[in-house]
Amino acid sequence: MKIIDAHTHIFPQYADLAVRVMDRCGVDCSVTLKWFEHGDESLAEQMTAFNRYPGRFIVFGTPDFRKINERGFAQATTDEMARDVDLGMRGLKIYKLLGLDYRRPDGSFWQINDERLDPIWAKAGELGIPVLMYIPDPIYLWQPVNDINFWNGVLYGEYAWWTYYRKGFPSRDELLAERNAVIARHPKTVFICPHIGSNSENLDAAADDLDALPNLYYDLSARIPIMGLPGRHAARSREFLLEFQDRVIFGTDSIYDDTNVPTGIQAQSLYQPFEIPLNGADPQEKYVETSVEFIQSHLDFLMTDRVQHNPPFKRITSGYAIQGLQLPADVCEKILAKNAERLIRFD
Repeated sequence: MKIIDAHTHIFPQYADLAVRVMDRCGVDCSVTLKWFEHGDESLAEQMTAFNRYPGRFIVFGTPDFRKINERGFAQATTDEMARDVDLGMRGLKIYKLLGLDYRRPDGSFWQINDERLDPIWAKAGELGIPVLMYIPDPIYLWQPVNDINFWNGVLYGEYAWWTYYRKGFPSRDELLAERNAVIARHPKTVFICPHIGSNSENLDAAADDLDALPNLYYDLSARIPIMGLPGRHAARSREFLLEFQDRVIFGTDSIYDDTNVPTGIQAQSLYQPFEIPLNGADPQEKYVETSVEFIQSHLDFLMTDRVQHNPPFKRITSGYAIQGLQLPADVCEKILAKNAERLIRFD
């Protein structure tokens, strides 16, 4: 069965490492999303690195929002998008910092649905490329970090700064409403909202957004812990994916970068660096192993009925399991590859 991982972050120098993992997991192609903090590297440089592996990588670019307050930002961005598509860019990645970090000169947050940004979304539709818009984070990051918070095993140490609880940030409801307003205003542009549209813990709300916005699609990257909780969650997830089998694409959010590869722990597992010591193992070899385990967990969730009692996702400290959904083969084929092939140019 063909597999396209439509949500990864692979720094070009680790393309060979990613291919080793892909080969072991049966992943034919990965969509790598250019990260905001890696903006100084040109798209041409990225394409040169990834083109050493024909057919294995698709590259999405990122607007340089560091310039958002400059006059003519939207026009300059659309001009650059056209040039980048000619170079081989096949999508646009919008990171969660839009709405949660970028500020106007007066100190107020830029709103996601600010009409001055509309030319960017319209241009993506004109160019025939999707916008992968990650807005906002999981609901648990707005809640107290206590014993019942499902992310309480993550939000400390290296990741303590991720919590937005009582820090003066916009609410999730505000961010989701602004995001949806953008999608509604641009019906000719395809929007892919990762992590089940940031509503993996509330699939009824996720379904409502799909019903209201026909140009909206989801990927399921890095959210199978909550979707696969045995019992009600897993049953609802199976029902949801069967109903919206044409609107969800496969992704893992796997990361290959200079911060995490030396630890030997696939970054999206969200373990603290000290929690899985290398004990003399080669970091890159260990990174291959932990990345294979991470991706295979996603595949098992969709394709088998296996219960993962020790899943490679750090979440709640009390422990949890993931129940495989064992979706029909034709549904798996759509989610794993066919839907992505409809939405993204692979030429």
